[in-house]
Amino acid sequence: MILSDREIEDLLAKRAIVIEPPPLPRQYTTSALDLTLGDELYEFRTPQEIQQEIQAAQPRGVRLSVAIDMADPYFAAISQKYLRPVRKEPDGSFLIERHQFVLGSTREYIKLPKEQRIAARVESKSTLARFGLVVHLTAPTVHAGFSGVLVLEICNLGYYPLRLVPGQRICQLIFERLRRVPKGPVRTQYQHQQGVRPP
Repeated sequence: MILSDREIEDLLAKRAIVIEPPPLPRQYTTSALDLTLGDELYEFRTPQEIQQEIQAAQPRGVRLSVAIDMADPYFAAISQKYLRPVRKEPDGSFLIERHQFVLGSTREYIKLPKEQRIAARVESKSTLARFGLVVHLTAPTVHAGFSGVLVLEICNLGYYPLRLVPGQRICQLIFERLRRVPKGPVRTQYQHQQGVRPP
């Protein structure tokens, strides 16, 4: 069952779900809550840049290529070394070029206590999506028991460069009630994350 704005407000008032900083009235829609963009974006260094770095450490004549092994349970932590901050424009915004892929996070910290039987989904805002901006690719699930900021996989699939401003509404969170309290723990390496990069 998807929760309405009234139910979301009631749960926040009872601290049955926690969102910090608390949402403003304009962030609510009838069946979702808008979340805002955090202060930093990260992009992956190009394979050519990484290859040059790797190649410099090899004996002459040895050629290595860059590949991230998605079967390695630590690939997400390993890939952190491939990230670099996206430069802010003079006005504090970020300019996302056509076909550019970046990682960002929500300004809000979310906590969904498991015993409250609430899970959520992150979805794009239609206004942004109509210009080709994807904000979560294929990872919309926020499990019951999760706490942390939400990291967003942002890609500009449109025709034009798009300007994003920290603090703007970037996505929406749709809350769903589970019928029973989950049995197991949250199995994610991203529990309690504070941003894209670990502290």
